Amino acid sequence: MKIGDIEFQSRLLLGTGRYPSNEVMQECHKTSGTDCVTVAVRRVDLGDSSKDSVLSWIDRSHIKLLPNTAACFTAEEAVRTALLAREALDTSLVKLEVIGDKDTLFPDLEGLLSAT
Repeated sequence: MKIGDIEFQSRLLLGTGRYPSNEVMQECHKTSGTDCVTVAVRRVDLGDSSKDSVLSWIDRSHIKLLPNTAACFTAEEAVRTALLAREALDTSLVKLEVIGDKDTLFPDLEGLLSAT
């Protein structure tokens, strides 16, 4: 799979949330063969380089990070978060999300179109 100038060996994209532990997350990434993992930028401290940081558990020599704008409720928030994430994580990739309903997490399609 090729997105822009980045080529992936696997079409499987995994996330970093909802695992019972960082060890389980790391093992799932390894076992699945994924080479792209999404990271909810607003839920991760991008400046934390400690062993406990979720980012320290991702093998970036084999896995590309795909920052996403989860938890953004306006187009402006999503764009600002995306730009900061691309800079902080040194990637040209971003998964853009604008949430329309806080309970269901359904997207705000008009907000998403505006953000793009």
